[in-house]
Amino acid sequence: MTPKSSALWGVANTAILVGLVLTQALPSFADEPEEATLNQIVELNKKALLAYDALDMETASALLHEALNICKREKLDNHPTAARTHLHLGVVYLSGLKFPELGLAEFREALTIDPKIQITKSLLNPEVEAAFEKAQKPEEGATGSRKRVPFPTGQELTGTPTSDAPQELRHISHPPVTRATRGQAIEIKAQVAPGMGASKVVLAYMAQNASDFLAREMTLVDHALGWFHESIPAKATRGTWVAYYIEAQDANDQILARNGSPENPHQITLAPESAAEDLPPSTRSSQSKSKNKVGAGRGLWLVLAIGSGGGYHRGAPEMNPRDASGTDLEVSGLGAAELMHVAPEVGFFQTDNLIFSAQGRFQYVTGTEIVHLGQKTYHPPVMAFAGLAKATWLATRPGKAFQTMVSAGVGAGQIRHTITTPASANLNGCGAGPTCKDTVLGGLGLLGAGVGVRYLLRESVGLYAALEVLAGLPNFMVNADLNIGFAVVR
Repeated sequence: MTPKSSALWGVANTAILVGLVLTQALPSFADEPEEATLNQIVELNKKALLAYDALDMETASALLHEALNICKREKLDNHPTAARTHLHLGVVYLSGLKFPELGLAEFREALTIDPKIQITKSLLNPEVEAAFEKAQKPEEGATGSRKRVPFPTGQELTGTPTSDAPQELRHISHPPVTRATRGQAIEIKAQVAPGMGASKVVLAYMAQNASDFLAREMTLVDHALGWFHESIPAKATRGTWVAYYIEAQDANDQILARNGSPENPHQITLAPESAAEDLPPSTRSSQSKSKNKVGAGRGLWLVLAIGSGGGYHRGAPEMNPRDASGTDLEVSGLGAAELMHVAPEVGFFQTDNLIFSAQGRFQYVTGTEIVHLGQKTYHPPVMAFAGLAKATWLATRPGKAFQTMVSAGVGAGQIRHTITTPASANLNGCGAGPTCKDTVLGGLGLLGAGVGVRYLLRESVGLYAALEVLAGLPNFMVNADLNIGFAVVR
């Protein structure tokens, strides 16, 4: 072997060795779930158990479903944390919501992931203990070990479709979901008796800003018991509520059974994630039971805008209140609120459409001149400050991408217009001519009204534009501001 070929052989061996090391090492890092994700799932389980202890079963169920959605999204379906979540959901279904078959199915799912898992002693009672023992035994009619049914399967119920099934079989068992997190998919489960003869089970859902229901065929996840699963997609949960119902249909799309209906659907109240986590279980429960007071879950209203404006004023120039002969000056007319102002606003939703807020107006004044009188120099004001208490009414539904609004406010502060003093005053301390560039002050009391729009860019962030008119007394001024910026709902 030549020195050159020997060197190439050494390089090849080194590359192979490095490749083997990387193929062994990299999967271990890639497959290791992020600690933050696991902590989030564990925290949701803790909060669910607190809600369970407070007898708030709807909240406990919603939190555990949220944890399972994260497991599915992050590909942690087979992680021990997912098994523990299924176990807790089974306890909630059995002891709290009184859905024994669904609780049994959750126990079996937990045991499929982790056959050695055990229920915490504090959650045990005779009902739970008996169901868990049953879940550990092979299902009747099953051969060998139970296999997990993947999501989705595409399977359908067997049997001949018929609308002549006994009345007791023409029933859809479903634990209604009443509360969920805005912007996330919502898992829906339903049990349809195989003897009904259904060929498919359909989940129909309608978002807040939609005009009709959309349908998804549900996936069979437990063939023996007839359990079906499907999710309302995240894009339909961006408002403050989403409605749904479930139908079992035969091969000719004829309805065999319903749970809910287009006229009387189930309704889920959607709350921001931060607001839902911070509320105590009893409060979350009361919100989930109220279908109309969805505005309370919307949280804060935040606006950061800049603008400028102008209008009509009447009063004395601030730097030059007298003319050359000592006579008091009074000017009136149109002026500009140069150069700009910043208008931050913070508030909260009292109802779905009504916002109470506090708005600031911090004006930066330009366009004026320094005054020199004898040995003294007078500098013009460069700022003006005002604050308003406001009420804003959203004229369109919050779930709409384009929203219009009207507002009214009352407050106190100052607004300044820049002006040019009249030539007849013969002022000569601020320039070559007989005029000066000065300011007129409006306020101290302020009344306001406005109209505006918000266009959603993302779920909670939107572009904001508003035209606001302010009237000031006893220093009379009527000023119109155009404000542009961003509005955020938290």
